[in-house]
Amino acid sequence: METYQKIQHQFNAVSEKYDRQRRFLIPCFDDFYGIALSLSEEVTSVKNILDIGAGTGLMSAFFKEKYPDAKITLIDISADMLKKAEERFDGNDNMRFLNADFATVELPDGDYDLVVSGLAIHHLSNELKKQLFGKIAKTLKTGGWFINADQVLGANDTAEKIYTEHWRTHVLKSTHLDDQEKQSAFERIKLDIMAPLKDQLAWIENAGMSNANCYYQYYNFVVFAANRL
Repeated sequence: METYQKIQHQFNAVSEKYDRQRRFLIPCFDDFYGIALSLSEEVTSVKNILDIGAGTGLMSAFFKEKYPDAKITLIDISADMLKKAEERFDGNDNMRFLNADFATVELPDGDYDLVVSGLAIHHLSNELKKQLFGKIAKTLKTGGWFINADQVLGANDTAEKIYTEHWRTHVLKSTHLDDQEKQSAFERIKLDIMAPLKDQLAWIENAGMSNANCYYQYYNFVVFAANRL
């Protein structure tokens, strides 16, 4: 089974429980999403948002609450996850849903004030990450921002070992997840293709965005961003 299909299968399987699980799988949940939201205030006017790898619409829900009049496009490869997003935003005409591979989907030039992503881009190969950053740079309006809340690879073997062990211990100790949910989480991370933070910041700059910077880090959970001048 190709990686694309494996990712679809894994996330289709957990679509019903994903939002509840995420709070317990991310040790820094509130800061992780809260800082991504606060960074969006750097944009003068937020009218059009793109959520890459939107899943069940969790990140979009935070941005919709902050910017109730904004139009939001949610892209995800998992039809089941995206169906949950459609149910979440049922009746809201400002929401658009696109079931597609965000690694290869064509994006319109200069269309978005904000491009956001939560725990999605680390599923791509490094080459596809670079290509996606290039498409994001082009689809942002002048003055727009790209904000990515994601997981990164440790800069060296020691850091990566600490990151991995810390997260695994956190999950194993959780009383809010049953054994099957924990095992499923450990299976899903086998599909991850994380890259070091430093490399990704360089790729973003090379793609045509500016001021790439990490604004938050908790072990391997980071929030980094850049803008289009």
